[in-house]
Amino acid sequence: MFEYHGWATVRDSSEAVGWVVADGLTKTAYDTVAGEIAAITNDFQVADLRIVNGSCHLWLAGLRNHRQDAVIETFHSVARAAPWSYGILHVYDDEAPGDGGNRWVAWVMKRGMVTPQADQFLSPHVGAVEDPEHT
Repeated sequence: MFEYHGWATVRDSSEAVGWVVADGLTKTAYDTVAGEIAAITNDFQVADLRIVNGSCHLWLAGLRNHRQDAVIETFHSVARAAPWSYGILHVYDDEAPGDGGNRWVAWVMKRGMVTPQADQFLSPHVGAVEDPEHT
C-alpha cells in the first residue's frame, strides 16, 4: 500500500513581479505547478491547487496498491518551479526497502529543496497506527 497526504504553500519569490496570481507567485510558476499536479490526478489520488486569501495552496492525497514515485517527484518539481514554497508530504509505503515498510516518511519542502525525514508521530505504522493482528 502507498498512502500519502500533503500540503504546500506555493511561492516562487518573496516579491513576485510581472503577472502575479497570488502573493509571491507568478503566472509562469503557477502554470508549471498546475501542469505537474494535473499529471498525477486520477481516481486513486487527488491534487488540488487553489488561491485562498491571496496565497496559493497545494493539497495532495492518495491511496494506491504500489509505490507512486511520480507523487514524490511532483513534490520535488513544485519546489524547483517555486523555490520559496514550503510544505510536507507524509508517505506510508509498505513496500519500502530497509525497514520492512513499517514507517511513515515526511518529505519536507523548503527553500527549493525536498528532503525525507523520519515521521515520529505515525511510525512505526504497525504499533502506532495499527495493531499487528489488523494488518
